Amino acid sequence: MQNKNVKHMFKVAVLCIAISLLSFFAGAAVVSKPFYAISKGDDKNVAAVVDGQTDLQHLKPVVDVIKLIEDKYVKDVETEKLIEGAIKGVVESLGDPYSVYMNETEFQDFIASINGSFSGVGMVLSADESTGDIIVVSPIEGTPAQKAGILPKDIIVKVDDIELAGKSLDEAVKLLRGEKGTKVVVYIKRQDNEDLLEFELMRDDIRVTTIKHEIIDDDVGYIKITSFDSQTYDEFKAAVDSLQKQGIKGLILDLRNNPGGSLYESVRIADEILGKGIIVYTEDRNKNKLEEYYSDNNRISLPLVVLINENSASASEIVAGAIQDHKAGVLVGTKTFGKGSVQEIEPFQDGTGMKLTIARYYLPSGRSIDGIGVEPDIKVELSKDISPFDIPRKKDSQLLKALDIVKSPTYMQRQER
Repeated sequence: MQNKNVKHMFKVAVLCIAISLLSFFAGAAVVSKPFYAISKGDDKNVAAVVDGQTDLQHLKPVVDVIKLIEDKYVKDVETEKLIEGAIKGVVESLGDPYSVYMNETEFQDFIASINGSFSGVGMVLSADESTGDIIVVSPIEGTPAQKAGILPKDIIVKVDDIELAGKSLDEAVKLLRGEKGTKVVVYIKRQDNEDLLEFELMRDDIRVTTIKHEIIDDDVGYIKITSFDSQTYDEFKAAVDSLQKQGIKGLILDLRNNPGGSLYESVRIADEILGKGIIVYTEDRNKNKLEEYYSDNNRISLPLVVLINENSASASEIVAGAIQDHKAGVLVGTKTFGKGSVQEIEPFQDGTGMKLTIARYYLPSGRSIDGIGVEPDIKVELSKDISPFDIPRKKDSQLLKALDIVKSPTYMQRQER
């Protein structure tokens, strides 16, 4: 796969995984820059950072406030805590749920999460930009949240005795995470239920296996990708190799309820499917292209159907949208989530870090799906009484439609595109 203008420091995507992956992600790159913050043990000289920087004199009111608190507040307060609060306030003022400043502990937890392992209850979360509600995108299969019966679109109102009104997505995540074996009580508001639902969950160590595969209907390969982490591409390659050795004649790629993850891993998978051409590119606020990802000539030469739904977001939308634009497969299901912003991960010298929305990504046709989503080629809705997260195979109308398409005589003959 060719890469142009790609930051190679550390490719991750920051799009959605709370508890597990902390929030929705799209492509993110980790870079390192100097950061004007007080390091541990440096509490006494608050103004020194600004005083020596003539271009930062407009920050003097912040320093004045901190010094006033230090001098006159009724209780002693650590300067480091004040500065952390000031920084978080600046980031929160953006009104962007995907941009957040993290202290050292939070940042270490975040990096562990995007690598696919964490300790918590196992939910993919998002924040409603208009109401601030903390919403369950989907529980992760096999985790305490899923086993307890928490469902997509549930709203988390309270964690233990702490109300989430006014809390950020990452603050909610921090409350829900914890050591294996500890308990947390989650209060849920569910559609059509007047009373809050109460769930007592036991936190656990969770390693997300992002790929599942099998052969269905005799000769059709089925691969489900639940999210994209640092191991997803390798898992995908192993699944494809296994299925091809068993003589599959078509492939169904299930991206339903996939909240995204590593942009880098998602474009590597797209590279296996598309053939030569552009996969995705990103643009900053000035319409400058930051990154472009290309695929080479090599590809999986099988009829392909891709399943998508309203919970398919970010990196999964890139894969689905690129396949659609290249006419490399047929998209079946419902319109995707519409998360098309790009976050950059900034590790700072004092161990803290930040993720900041810096761009939007664009599909090969030049379209942005941010706030819009990807429309399926063939719209198929599930019955209203079926949860999109727990679909009985025999009642999975979307999968059944995909099977009809991929096994149709004309489509099965498409070994070359």
